[in-house]
Amino acid sequence: MSQILGVVLVVITLIYLALQVKQGTQLLLSEARQVSLTTDQGGVYKFIDFPGLGRSMSGSETPTFEEKTQLMFWIISQMRAREHEWLQYEAGALDGDAWLSYRDVIFFVLGTPRTRELWTLCSGYFNKGFVKMVEEMMEEVAHTDFWCRLESVK
Repeated sequence: MSQILGVVLVVITLIYLALQVKQGTQLLLSEARQVSLTTDQGGVYKFIDFPGLGRSMSGSETPTFEEKTQLMFWIISQMRAREHEWLQYEAGALDGDAWLSYRDVIFFVLGTPRTRELWTLCSGYFNKGFVKMVEEMMEEVAHTDFWCRLESVK
């Protein structure tokens, strides 16, 4: 009888621990998503604070050195956030659907010839696996027409 009671207690303990691990995993995923959301919002707010970033990304005129510097560091901040999310995904701390939704921001960030050229200048400062993933996903991806469409909105 005591052996049966011991087995039952072990099973109950294992169930309890499994529930705790599941809750911990859900909390970790939630925190990772919150950090990603906050970072994304910060990148969007930069366009509110510095609306010339869009023109620097897409305009036909060559931006000033200061504008290129500002754009370059915006790209670095956005790509660093994507690198962090990719690392979280690779470590299992960010689920696949969340990663894909954040990853797709890269198509916007590197959507113009200018931003791709600036990425080439700074990509050496990023995780080599991340850079390889970005290069593979951007292969044969056309430049975005977002900025032309935005310009044409009346």
